[in-house]
Amino acid sequence: MMLPFLIIIPLLGAFSMPIMSLLGEKARNAWAILVSALTLGVASKVFYDVWSTRQLVVYTLGANTPLGKGVNFPIRILWEVDLFGALIALTIAFVGFLAVLYSIEYMKHDTGLDKYYTLILTLELGMLGIVITGDLFNFYVFLEIMSIASYALVAFRNDTWEGIEAGIKYMFVGSLASSFILLGIALLYGQYGTLTMSYLAVKIAQNPTLVGRVALGLLMGGLLFKSGAVPVHMWLSDAHPAAPSSISAMLSGLVIKAGGIYALTRIAFSIYATSINIKTVGWLVIFFGCLTLIVGNAMAVVQTDMKRLFAFSSVGQIGYILLGIGIGLAAYGTKIGDIALAGAIYHTVNHALMKALLFLTAGAVLHEAGTKNLNELSGIAKKMPFTSFAFLVGAAAIVGLPPLNGFASKWLIYESSALYNPFLAAIAVAGTAFCTAAYIRVIFTFFGAPSEAVENAKEPGKAMIVPMLVLITAIIIMGLLPWQINDRIMLPTVDMLKDQLHYVIAVVGGA
Repeated sequence: MMLPFLIIIPLLGAFSMPIMSLLGEKARNAWAILVSALTLGVASKVFYDVWSTRQLVVYTLGANTPLGKGVNFPIRILWEVDLFGALIALTIAFVGFLAVLYSIEYMKHDTGLDKYYTLILTLELGMLGIVITGDLFNFYVFLEIMSIASYALVAFRNDTWEGIEAGIKYMFVGSLASSFILLGIALLYGQYGTLTMSYLAVKIAQNPTLVGRVALGLLMGGLLFKSGAVPVHMWLSDAHPAAPSSISAMLSGLVIKAGGIYALTRIAFSIYATSINIKTVGWLVIFFGCLTLIVGNAMAVVQTDMKRLFAFSSVGQIGYILLGIGIGLAAYGTKIGDIALAGAIYHTVNHALMKALLFLTAGAVLHEAGTKNLNELSGIAKKMPFTSFAFLVGAAAIVGLPPLNGFASKWLIYESSALYNPFLAAIAVAGTAFCTAAYIRVIFTFFGAPSEAVENAKEPGKAMIVPMLVLITAIIIMGLLPWQINDRIMLPTVDMLKDQLHYVIAVVGGA
């Protein structure tokens, strides 16, 4: 059983990092790479096992079943993973490994790197815990582990007020969101006497109450905060520019997905989908999705800070994912809903890769040119041709140009939007127009006449080049095989996510 090692490996890696640091810089760096590589290996094995068998993997600490004998409520710690969780776990481990590798050179001039690598492995631990936990209590525990690590990493470079201010703002908003989530969890426990998600699905279906609906509202509100949806996106646009670029890649590519998108989707489909009027919930998500994709992409157009532009672009892309999830809920049980949800899950993975690449290119530019101000970066392409090419690939993918991966997932969202309500498709296209304008501006800057600020710039070292090259390769491959990936991975993921009966039976049926 490989599932527990998704938690054990990064946990032991994080706690042993201070000890490994005593052996020297090379030992510390090697240990960070080894731990993240082993985590990626385990995540790959878990994904393959679930994908090849189409069976939910359940692991209970301390007992063979999640229900104790002679009692009618779940006990012990429950871990479970379906294809949705396994896919997100693989994405987390993949991008996390590349971020650690990138950090070896990018962070080498910083101090306190034993703390940095401890925090980055703890961040990975928290995200992986979120996607494999089977109960809401442990979900909240891992959410807080992830959140606390990300607060500290945003403010890691505390020699500037920018990092400190962004970290405090992120911590304040994140704590408010966590309070909503905790209150929702407490209401569910008080009403139904359990926090195991599969068992909650049974209890709520048997006795749908107002308390259960209020709890869903609180959970959705907190998770929209965590995902960076408009109008609760203000923390994200400050946190990403202030954080080290390796951390920005994880914040944008992973944290807002695990702590927001994944959890919202899991709770909506696995707990509530068959017990309440899910169409109303779907339209609420659609509303926030449309608002987010327009405001986020429009705000990106007017930014002069490159990392801030990418941060607002992340807000916009979250809007597309929410739109797909919303249509999946509003059109639950129909082919249109399946297409929309497949597009949302596909875009969740694609955006993790695209935005990780863009933030790594921003980090390379900042590392070599010493600035992220677009007004000072004219002509950087002549000095950093590979980095500029990497940016072009990431920008083209996130805009949705074929044959890159962003086109495939956006097309599914466009298609389902047009079939469900053409007005939604028009909003999605308008958001893409703003997104395109924002990235065209950066392209013209990169390939303009060289400025004084970029005279001494050059390509970074191999430890920063290799992660960008790997991401470029992944983006191109996923773009060249879109329908194979959709038919063999995304649609089966949707089928498993929607099959609430199989989800419940796999966990509590034999108990």
